[in-house]
Amino acid sequence: MNIAFRPSPPTAPDAPEPLNSASVARIGLFDSLSAAEAAWRRLIGLGAISSPYQAFDWVRLWHRHVSPHSGMTPCLIAGFDAADEPMFLWPFVRDRFGPFRIATFFGGKHATINMALWRRDVADSFTAAGMKGVLAQVARMMPDLDFLLLFNQPERWSGAANPFALLPRHRSTEDNFVLRLGGTSAEILDRELSGSTRSRLRNKEKKLQKLKDYRYARARTAQEVDFQLASFFAQKADKFAALGLHNVFADSGVEDFIRAACHEGLAAGKPVIELHALEGDGEMLALFSGIHDEQRFTSMFNSHTGSDNARHSPGLILLLHLVAECADRGFSSFDIGPGEARYKSSFCKDIEPIFDSVLPLSARAQATAIPLRLMFRLKSAVKHNPALWAMASFVRRNLNSAK
Repeated sequence: MNIAFRPSPPTAPDAPEPLNSASVARIGLFDSLSAAEAAWRRLIGLGAISSPYQAFDWVRLWHRHVSPHSGMTPCLIAGFDAADEPMFLWPFVRDRFGPFRIATFFGGKHATINMALWRRDVADSFTAAGMKGVLAQVARMMPDLDFLLLFNQPERWSGAANPFALLPRHRSTEDNFVLRLGGTSAEILDRELSGSTRSRLRNKEKKLQKLKDYRYARARTAQEVDFQLASFFAQKADKFAALGLHNVFADSGVEDFIRAACHEGLAAGKPVIELHALEGDGEMLALFSGIHDEQRFTSMFNSHTGSDNARHSPGLILLLHLVAECADRGFSSFDIGPGEARYKSSFCKDIEPIFDSVLPLSARAQATAIPLRLMFRLKSAVKHNPALWAMASFVRRNLNSAK
């Protein structure tokens, strides 16, 4: 389905509200990725900004491998100007939240920071009234949709505004940790890490260097990808089991998605998901994955060994190598991702606030929006309060262990 909506003249009876009379001429709805691909790639050609989690190939592979197991279907919303050039594209997927029919970003919890596609000039000039006008039109065109539930959104991306920040929102449960790059890798590490920290990590690495075939490896071959992923999935399974937590990487289709995304583009040196690892003595000591938009490198998932070698902090040593490589490749920032952890704040001292949006479309959603927002706000407040979060984590672990 590819539906185009052109507002009726203001004098027509029951005319819909104008979208944004200065720019948006029509809204297009697409229920397949292939139908939206031309507008998607045209936006990229026009210099659109977006998170790498909203890149076409990332979404395409997720939808191919994961969506069939959940019954989710694409819900892609695009705005076009008077010249029929795309202005924005919101790559959403239809899902359910309790009794409600919702649209949300692809990727679930695996997409840690979400920014829809916006032409830069549009993102910086859009108004709250314009956003409300677009949502009103979307509600008319999709009367079966109750909410847009949009999680983990930055207020800005690559210097441009996020127009969803103009609408009602609340703080996400976790903030994003960012390292602003600039200068040589040596200058950045000297600037961001204390001399004692650098010395401690150098001494730890010297111990790891005694391992046979020790190396830092960015996966460049299919064999390297397969070895690193096999180790990663095993390490994560052990870690989740030890904590009594659900293994999100064991969900249907997720492992297949990750494997496909790490292999696609690998031969050309541009995999959808990059893998960076420390290896030694036939063991993968630590792994960080990442995706990027050629400006910001965003960490996606990571793990480290549970063997005795873990006492030498291979994860931190790997971060040293990864940050240095990102600097040498000319990235403007390194995002280590949302979530509190001491190792994150050691390397990435800038905190980027991220927000969630609960945007009602249907009449029954309008009546439920306020309590739903309060529920998400409460969850965020608990997560940001160390004492409350420790208590909630204790209860969760005990409930999981009792199952």
